[in-house]
Order: sequence, then C-alpha cells, then structure tokens
Amino acid sequence: MIEAITGKYIGRNEGNLLVKTGDFVLRIVSDLDSFSDCKENDEITVYTKLIVTQDDISIYGFDSKSKRTIFEKLIKVSKLGPKTAVKILSSTTGEFLSNAIATGDVEKLASIPGIGKKTAERIVTELKDEFEPSEVDDVSIEAIEALISLGYSRTLARNAVKRVGKEKDVAKVIKEALRILSSGT
Repeated sequence: MIEAITGKYIGRNEGNLLVKTGDFVLRIVSDLDSFSDCKENDEITVYTKLIVTQDDISIYGFDSKSKRTIFEKLIKVSKLGPKTAVKILSSTTGEFLSNAIATGDVEKLASIPGIGKKTAERIVTELKDEFEPSEVDDVSIEAIEALISLGYSRTLARNAVKRVGKEKDVAKVIKEALRILSSGT
C-alpha cells in the first residue's frame, strides 16, 4: 500500500513518530530507536506498513527496510500483534533477533521484555526458516545491548562497537566503545 513516507520530522507524541508531509502531520507507530537521533525539521524517509483492523487503521514505520521486514515477519506469528512486534524491535537489535530466531535460541528471545518462553518458542517455530544468523557476532550484540542500557542510542552503540573491531571479551569491547563514545570521534 504505502511503501514509504518522506517528510519533516516533527517529533514524538506518546511514543509515536510525527511526520509532516505536505499539509498533513502523520502519526506513525514506530520503535523507540528509529529516528531517535533526529532533530525537528530533519528530512526523513519512513519505511511503512499499513495495518487495517476492524477497530483501527494504523501506519507503522521504521528507519530501514530491514527493520520493516523483521516487523512484517514478526506480525505473521500467531497471537503476536503489531504492537508487540514494535515493543520487541524497541527492546533489541535486528541482529540479536535474527541470531536468536535462526539458531532457535528460545532463552535469548525470552530475555526480551514482554516475551515469555511460550511466545519465544512460537516465534522460533514459525520463523526459524525465514531468518539467517547475522554477521554480527554474539560479543558485539551483547556489547551493543549493554551500551543501549546505559542510555546510548542503538545507532551510536552499533557504530562504536563496529569501530572497536573483533574482540572476544565483551568487557573490553564495552570499555573501548565507551572510550570512543566519550571522545566523540
């Protein structure tokens, strides 16, 4: 239906993204990480999915096509709706999800807030064949998640960990990434 929306970033209202396009301001349900680094009036492109139910019409939007694809796969899982899928995407990275689902790691999925063991098992059962393990290793994923929990945006955390390079010790990766983030380089 609506592939993408390009417009000016207005801000967020109750967790929803506000985008001005033409004479309209659209309220788009989005994960917390998408466009978290944007300033008011930045020109953005939101990759969207229109969801129509008996009671509601909502636009869900993301900062990348890959995140939208993951969202579309998650909402195919029985008893897992779009709001839960957005919560999952707000709580973790696409790499973490891809690895956990592709490898059938129910425990990792169940560690995501709002996902119980039964839901994690259903996600793995229904989506295992649709995901490939990410090229990002577990150490990097764990370091990114730690930096996010310290208050850094997913984008900043991912870029800092990428700059650290290959390292087997999570603590060293986090320490070096924090040094990179604090130096601002």
